[in-house]
Amino acid sequence: MKTSKIEKDAPGNYLSKSFLEELNFKLWATRGARFNCDKRLRTKGKASNAGLTIISAYLIIASLITVFNLELGVSQELLNFTITGLSILVLVFTQFENAQNYELVAKTHHDSGLKISELYNRLRIFKTLQKNPNDDEILNFANDIVGKYENVLSTSGNHSGLDYDLFLVKNIEYLKKNEPDKIKHLNIDKTQRLYFWNVYGWYLLFIILPPSIFILLFFSQSM
Repeated sequence: MKTSKIEKDAPGNYLSKSFLEELNFKLWATRGARFNCDKRLRTKGKASNAGLTIISAYLIIASLITVFNLELGVSQELLNFTITGLSILVLVFTQFENAQNYELVAKTHHDSGLKISELYNRLRIFKTLQKNPNDDEILNFANDIVGKYENVLSTSGNHSGLDYDLFLVKNIEYLKKNEPDKIKHLNIDKTQRLYFWNVYGWYLLFIILPPSIFILLFFSQSM
C-alpha cells in the first residue's frame, strides 16, 4: 500500500491507534485538503485574470502616451523600450498562466474531495452503527475503504502541502485538544503568509510594478 504524506509525518503514537481511527483521520484530512486546493486554485485563477487584465490596461495606457506624443519628461526611446519589455513579460506570463489550467485542476480536486467524502461518510456510519463489529467485519470493511481511497488518490493529482497545512489551521482548536501531535510542525503565521503569496503575490507584484517603473523613470529624467 502506498504511504501517504500524512503517514510519513505521523507522530510516534501513530501505531498505538486503531487502523479505523487513523483511516478516519486520513479521509477527513485529505478531503479537507482537496477542497482547500479547489478553493485556492479557483481564487488564484480569478486573481490571475484580474492581474493580467490590469497590467494589459497599463500597457494600453502607456502606448497612448506615444500615440499622442505626450510630454512627460521621459525620453521616447526609454519609454518605448520599457513598454516593449513589459509587453514581452506579460506575453510570457500569460502563456505560463494559461498553461496552469486552474479551473480544470480545481475541478479535479473538488471531484476527488467529493469521492473521499463519500468514503468518509461510509466510515462514520460504520463506526456509529456497528457497535461491536468482529475482526473479519473490520478487516473486510477497512480493505474495501482503503482500496477505494487509494484508487481516488491514484486517479487525481496530488494537492499541495500548503492545502494540508491550511486544513490543520482551520481545525486548529479541535486538533489541539484531540490530535496535538499532528500540529507540532505547524506554523500558523507562516502558513497564512505562504497562502497569501501563493494566491495573490505574483499578481499584486505585476499590478504594482509597472506604475512604479514609470514613476521611477519620470523622476529619474526630471532630476
